Amino acid sequence: MTSKNLVIIITLFLVQTSYNQVAEEVEPPYYIKTITFKGNTNESELPILRLGEPLQLEFDVLNNDEADFYYVIEHYDYDWTPSRLIKSRYLHGFDDQRIVNYENSFNTYQLYSHYRLQIPNNQTRLLVSGNYMMKIFDENGELMFSRKFMVYEDLANVGVAVKRSRDVRFIHQKQSVDISIGSLNINFVNPKQTIKVAIIQNNNLKTAI
Repeated sequence: MTSKNLVIIITLFLVQTSYNQVAEEVEPPYYIKTITFKGNTNESELPILRLGEPLQLEFDVLNNDEADFYYVIEHYDYDWTPSRLIKSRYLHGFDDQRIVNYENSFNTYQLYSHYRLQIPNNQTRLLVSGNYMMKIFDENGELMFSRKFMVYEDLANVGVAVKRSRDVRFIHQKQSVDISIGSLNINFVNPKQTIKVAIIQNNNLKTAI
């Protein structure tokens, strides 16, 4: 594991007991193809963007019906269980809005419609950092597909050092990660309980501890 492909997310959270199931992404039906979900500069399985940066979703629908689709954004805790934040605390404006930016194919063998959505937009803006899920519904309220993304804020200085195992049998495995956190604005109380570390390697969430 090298520092080049390792991202560590430090999350502050309120301790609470949760019995909710961990959120999982829903894959689209066969007629929705070519889903692109990315931040401003990168495309990955799990987009990670700074609060205020644009998030872009594009997908193709393999028919020519000009179907209506709607987006809903939900906030989650560090462990991908639903958070207790009400929508007005994490979202300015409204979601459950129709995706109005789309184009129909012209003079192609396969008829399709190409849909585009960007957040923030005139109806929707995110207010806080955290884990999120974008859900896309059809006009009948049926969930078509969903995608996870993460939003962060630079609230603290974080130092990270990846060290090899002292045991030569595992010299290329079982690395240890030393983390130091400092902030002039945040008073870290009970850091073992109020700070969670999510390790993401090659754009995939490996663990949250």
